[in-house]
Amino acid sequence: MRDVEGVIERMGGQGHGVLTHDGIRYYVPFTVPGDRVAAKVGEERGDGYAAHVSVLEAEGPDRVEPPCRHFQACGGCALQHWAEAPYNAWKRDKLAAALARRGFEQPPVADLVTVPANSRRRAEFILRRVKDRVLLGFHEAASRKIVDLEDCTVLRPALLAPLPALRGALIEVLGDGWAVDLKLTDTETGLDALITGKLKMRVQERIALSRAAKSIGLARLSWRFDPRSEPELLYQGEAQPLVRFGTRGVILPPGGFLQATVEAEQAMADFALDALRDAKRVADLFSGCGAFALRLAEAGKTVLAADADRPAIAALQAAVKTAGLAGRLTAQARDLERQPLTPAELKKLDAVLLDPPRAGAKAQAQQLALAAAAAGAAPGIVVMAACDPSSFARDARTLADAGWRLEKAVPIDQFRWSPHLEIISIFRR
Repeated sequence: MRDVEGVIERMGGQGHGVLTHDGIRYYVPFTVPGDRVAAKVGEERGDGYAAHVSVLEAEGPDRVEPPCRHFQACGGCALQHWAEAPYNAWKRDKLAAALARRGFEQPPVADLVTVPANSRRRAEFILRRVKDRVLLGFHEAASRKIVDLEDCTVLRPALLAPLPALRGALIEVLGDGWAVDLKLTDTETGLDALITGKLKMRVQERIALSRAAKSIGLARLSWRFDPRSEPELLYQGEAQPLVRFGTRGVILPPGGFLQATVEAEQAMADFALDALRDAKRVADLFSGCGAFALRLAEAGKTVLAADADRPAIAALQAAVKTAGLAGRLTAQARDLERQPLTPAELKKLDAVLLDPPRAGAKAQAQQLALAAAAAGAAPGIVVMAACDPSSFARDARTLADAGWRLEKAVPIDQFRWSPHLEIISIFRR
């Protein structure tokens, strides 16, 4: 590999410093603007080449000491070495730039909403047995090597506390070299744990894992062989894993989706409730377990919630029954990519709330555009959440071309010290 030398000019979209040498761009992780570096050139990447620092010759003015001792080894964080003010500005500008590329001039992007350190309530760990020990942590950046985690500046302490005991419990059910995924979620009633992968699971191993889960204090422990399998319950404590949306509780399905932090979820919910304060009939699409839907129903709205995740919808339906909201909130399992709400269905609504996965809500945005083309068939308000600026900007363009005006977009730094970004926005006709 050859070396290049120069000064990092700016930060790229993935959080890598951009160095230009002889007209060629090089993307160098763990650098900041103003760093002077010598870098080893790697593989071609998009419009340039990947590279990594071989010598940091001089530090840029915004380089700071990272707060975590695992930084750079652990692949979980990419930007702990960058000062807060330029980091926050860069995160906000990621959304503004994505919208600008889709033709939004001076897009109405608010200041970045931040979340505290040690606030993430869910994490997916990798476990691998290596002879007589179990490694438990995250992969190194661009590597299959596992960083054996002992502390973390992003996760809630409750997610870290049981890791030593889990290492000990799982060594007996992992063959040498075997690896599994472990998803932990911190709920009001304790930790929900879901293991995915091959384990030695005879009767005695099941009993041993159940006893270990009880001694560790888990709320629930489940296991599945692969992501397509139904989870098998290994242990259930006295109280099932409970999360609360507004004042309404939901029993989380094993490994069920939640926003990564309570703070981000609350900021998004507050935004949505304010934006939809005058709407009476609302569809919450890609609803999950009901983080928005239950709050909207509690606020007096008539809500249709839909999601392809059947366990999530079943959990929401149970919560609706328990909360006495059956007359106000209807939840249905529905693949909104293949079966989006049609103009005939949209005509009955005052507003639509979208919270799609990373790929966005392309099919549903197109149906909204078709509804707008039919006089009186489109809801006046669309609130859209997203976790990817590019897919969000694409769907925003579809709505704007159909007559909705982007009134406000709020970037939320839910994924602290990473290039990922949460978004909540409002469109009006």
